[in-house]
Amino acid sequence: MIQEATPFINFTGDCHAAIDLYSSALGATVEDRRPWDPAMFDGGKVPEAMKDGVMYARLKVGQAALEMSDVPPGMSLEVGSSMCVNLHISDPDELDRCFAGLAEGGKVIMPPENMFWGARYGKLADRFGVMWSFHCQLPG
Repeated sequence: MIQEATPFINFTGDCHAAIDLYSSALGATVEDRRPWDPAMFDGGKVPEAMKDGVMYARLKVGQAALEMSDVPPGMSLEVGSSMCVNLHISDPDELDRCFAGLAEGGKVIMPPENMFWGARYGKLADRFGVMWSFHCQLPG
């Protein structure tokens, strides 16, 4: 039985900064943050390029979670739009606050607007290239 489906975001050395941004912009709390373990590497030593990286992190964002890590050197990572984290937010003002926090240094695809389907909606790519959409069902 599937217990949970969680977005997992990879970074190229920016995972600590992403955690800080998502914590401040979204009010996320860090449930787990682990550095690279020396036991994973030949010689029992973390390579210099990875010593400050994140092997695994889990953030609680409202009732949901995000998982993330830095990719090891040599592993390719193509930042793109094949994945989007969709945030369902109960208050339009909170949507605007979260949107503004993640938009800083990023690219706004669609600024938050009240849409014809009865919701406030916006979309952006944050400064790390992660795509986010924001949705708040409006009363009435």
